[in-house]
Amino acid sequence: MNNGEYVEWEHHGWQFGAWEVPASNPTPASKVVVAFHGFDRQAKEMENFMPLYDSNTSMLSISLLHHGSSKPLPPLPPEEPLSPQVLIDALESYVGADHVRFELLGYSMGARIALTLYQDFPDKFSRVIALAPDGLKMGRFYKFIVHTHIGKVTWGLVDKYPKTNRWIIDAMRTLRVISEHKHHFGRFHTDNPEIRQRVALGWRGQMEFWPEKNKLAKVLNENSNAEKTGYFIFGSRDKIIPYSWSLPLQKTLQQLSPNNSAIRGVYFLKVPCGHVMRHPDIVNLIKEKIWQTIG
Repeated sequence: MNNGEYVEWEHHGWQFGAWEVPASNPTPASKVVVAFHGFDRQAKEMENFMPLYDSNTSMLSISLLHHGSSKPLPPLPPEEPLSPQVLIDALESYVGADHVRFELLGYSMGARIALTLYQDFPDKFSRVIALAPDGLKMGRFYKFIVHTHIGKVTWGLVDKYPKTNRWIIDAMRTLRVISEHKHHFGRFHTDNPEIRQRVALGWRGQMEFWPEKNKLAKVLNENSNAEKTGYFIFGSRDKIIPYSWSLPLQKTLQQLSPNNSAIRGVYFLKVPCGHVMRHPDIVNLIKEKIWQTIG
């Protein structure tokens, strides 16, 4: 699937890149789904999820910071954090604030971006679909690297001595100190200088995009009562972001609405896959799951 084109624009000291896909049947009342891809992926990958939408929907898949051409511009430093307000302003500066309807779609780390925007600007979006959603639980590794000074120093040493880092990770796996999954995670995020730089800059650059459980639940509850919907889609075999991470949010929603009225508009669904969801058969399963809730 390759019906879009890559676009770029600048807004208040930031450059943004995005994969823009036109609606197959554009009308004056067309919708725009604003999409965000996962870490170390590409914006155009989100076009795979166009079957989730009707023919009147176009897509603007925005590259995460330090992916594609999205980045702060001098004199801002490379590690400058992007704020949700700047991102929503940049989005509206490109698409237009008076566009008919916006929806949100996010995958993995991109879902964290989408959920934060939905939480902070609920009146601007009619629906959010979060696929394998990051942001429901902060991992210790992420917290250490992004939110502590010693973590930043440690990451600098990893970048300076990559061979030593690989030896340590491999030795920890050999001694069964870490699981095969954590071994793969560690090697994936440290094995080449490009991805180490992306971790250092990309993770910190999007540190302000982290939904707050109580605030997100409140917004979801209010919007579901207004017949807006939110979908959280998990892979049943996903070891990176398991379904169990959604349980605290589900519990908070139930506490806000004891009669379960909120749950009618907010759905937590599973599909038979791991963390990767872009393949056509999985996309079709997700579409079926969503349509089942509507029907």
